[in-house]
Amino acid sequence: MYSIVQLFVRHGGLITLVIAQVISFYLMTSQNTPQREIARLSWGWYSNWLLEWRNRWLDYLSLRDENIRLKMENAQLRTQLANLRASETPMRDTVRRQEAPDSLGKKLIRPEYVVISARVVGNTFSGRHNWLILNRGAKDGIRPNSGVISRSGVVGIVRDVSDHFSLAMSVLHPQTKISAMVKGYAFYGSLYWDEKDPRYLTLSDIPYHLPIRRGDTVQVSNYSLIFPEGHTAGIVDTAYRPQGSSFLHIRVRPTQSPASVREVYVVTNRYAEELDNLTRATQEKR
Repeated sequence: MYSIVQLFVRHGGLITLVIAQVISFYLMTSQNTPQREIARLSWGWYSNWLLEWRNRWLDYLSLRDENIRLKMENAQLRTQLANLRASETPMRDTVRRQEAPDSLGKKLIRPEYVVISARVVGNTFSGRHNWLILNRGAKDGIRPNSGVISRSGVVGIVRDVSDHFSLAMSVLHPQTKISAMVKGYAFYGSLYWDEKDPRYLTLSDIPYHLPIRRGDTVQVSNYSLIFPEGHTAGIVDTAYRPQGSSFLHIRVRPTQSPASVREVYVVTNRYAEELDNLTRATQEKR
């Protein structure tokens, strides 16, 4: 009680002034129509401003959740897109005749992809064997031999997986080889890094008679079991025929810089292990 009395003694003049102004403002706006209308409009303007400021602040606080939601939606859309590219629907008359879904010659074995968003939490790009660490693991559905892509291009291949993290070979790794082709030409080759210039990859086994030009797009071929068909991998920088060779030497500039990659998608082909086991069994029989 003594503290309250002391407060009024010290600041009594200011408190009295504030109370008097509040009472005067109330009497002025309640007894005079023009002033009441001005006060109503002013209060409405300030209320709207405060509400807008509050909504902007709440939107800012929810950006992280919104970003996670968008990445999940992007992963779902990329899954649908990858499977759509990989599927082949036979032409038929659906009104007059209904074909069995697994009729001979109609059902084609194609990759079936699952796309999971991830973030790069570790990255090396200055050595001969470069790796990436992703913040997704086996409990998130990541498997070894899954492809890693970004919105711009290819990133690498998952090799080892723990419960919560995974280790992927970068495209700047001599063991990373991607089945790729130049857009517009029905010939595929191997896209890899020759361990020389980290700014460029090499596309091999492309016949020399193709009129490949600088600026042509290099994309994943339909023979890849790891990456979705048609995903952009790079841009042709130079293409020439070495003396005595039947193939072109194509230098490719990746559309995704290995040094700046951060947000990625892990692409898992559900049939990859089955097809790989079949290939190994065939090789053993030889």
